[in-house]
Amino acid sequence: MLTTLCTKGYLPRELPPIFSSATLSKIIGKALPNPFKDKKANWTQPLSHNLARPGGLRRKLSVPNPVNFFRLARAFDNNKNLLKGEWDNSPFSRTSPRPKGERALSNHATDRATSRASIRVGARYLVRTDISQFYPSIYTHSIPWALHTKSVAKAKSRDENLAGNVLDWELQACQLGQTKGVAIGPDTSLGIAELLLASVDRALNSQCKIIGGVRFIDDMEFTFRNLSDAEGALATLEGLLSRLELQLNPKKTQILELPDEIESTYVTLLRSRIPNSTTASRSKWIDYFNLAFVTSKNHPEGGVLRYAVAALKGVVSSPKNWVLVQELLWQCISADPGSLPFVIDVMLIHRSQGLKIDRSVGSSAINSLIQSSAPVAHGGEVVWSIWAAMVLNLAINRKSRSAITRMDDALVASAAHLAKERGLFPDDFESDLWASWIIEDSFNQENWLFAYEAMRRGWYAPQIKTSKIKTDVSAHFLSSNGVSFLDSSIVDSYTPKRIITPKAVFTMAGY
Repeated sequence: MLTTLCTKGYLPRELPPIFSSATLSKIIGKALPNPFKDKKANWTQPLSHNLARPGGLRRKLSVPNPVNFFRLARAFDNNKNLLKGEWDNSPFSRTSPRPKGERALSNHATDRATSRASIRVGARYLVRTDISQFYPSIYTHSIPWALHTKSVAKAKSRDENLAGNVLDWELQACQLGQTKGVAIGPDTSLGIAELLLASVDRALNSQCKIIGGVRFIDDMEFTFRNLSDAEGALATLEGLLSRLELQLNPKKTQILELPDEIESTYVTLLRSRIPNSTTASRSKWIDYFNLAFVTSKNHPEGGVLRYAVAALKGVVSSPKNWVLVQELLWQCISADPGSLPFVIDVMLIHRSQGLKIDRSVGSSAINSLIQSSAPVAHGGEVVWSIWAAMVLNLAINRKSRSAITRMDDALVASAAHLAKERGLFPDDFESDLWASWIIEDSFNQENWLFAYEAMRRGWYAPQIKTSKIKTDVSAHFLSSNGVSFLDSSIVDSYTPKRIITPKAVFTMAGY
């Protein structure tokens, strides 16, 4: 588990492919310096990056310092049998971690509509709910409570042999000692989430008259024969969660009389209108996107445009319609910037079929997105725009470059300088703001990734020399073992394996 967590479970899946931790596994089995192995971890500040969510909302991703994440991953590995036993012991979870796939801990989500349909047979009422601000609300001390019971955990709060305590302490160290919230992005957070909620599942199932239930991370549905059973279960669920200092989301909590929809109606509607490969007429493409645009306005928090673009997997436009299709695709990112990763992959699929990408239209679209996103610190939009420019050979103009240099986001800064190395930005492209991050102890600060890559790649040499980051024992150890968190080679080799259609809403539950 340690190797897979380091290589595939560290950096958030929502980042462009240029960010990779594949080389972090090189330090496994090496003689580790003290910060990696001391009994008490040093507290460090995680890197922050915000991402677009449907409806104009934002999601804050975190990337812990690699030293602290390595320690946390090792704690997972040391207790993997205990954790797996907890994960597998939920009667309702459809997102129990599985160590396979493109991530270290895949949530192995099954088809939601099928799962929902299976629990409704013989039921009259449905409880649908989720947890308010789930990951940011997790109390790290609740981990030993869930693993060992609250009474045991409190009696042995300093016991180094208690797995829950070790996980608690390592998580705190990942976030400068904070006990409230866990990082959104690393796979370890999925493991913690499932650990906590599996214990809730078991208690709820034993105490209530539930016909059937499904849980996708913190999205939950339970069915009942009568209303009183549903009301009682909801009250019990609230009580169980409160013991872990978690709360239900009042806006998402409902008791419904069945039958009720098993998937969003817009999914059903759009799925039936997906254009056919090569044979779809111009009017079919216009009708499909017109429906997507209108539906998106009516359901702003539904991720409609993300679904509409991702649903085009395997669909290839005819050459005569390709100009129109490109224009329609690029319009999606203005309404929902979170659709950009899917737009990029659809463009690449078409390019692989010999269709030429209109660089002028694409460049105009991403420059507009950068110039509207950079001033309001929307890092996700900008970093994906930089990836789009690299992989689709688009141009980022001077005004956009200037806006980028003022962004307080280490991932944006790192992507921009990688783009500079590839000739996308001019040789004189630099940022006074980013240079100011490279100070003494910068490897332990929020912008550690940029400072570390600057040291490795020769960016901002005067600041690197003054900061003495090269003498930091942990940074030196990682660098001397060839660890990097940027992969420039992927720009030339990247091919979309598939376009995944996440849950029809395109939001990761609880994130």
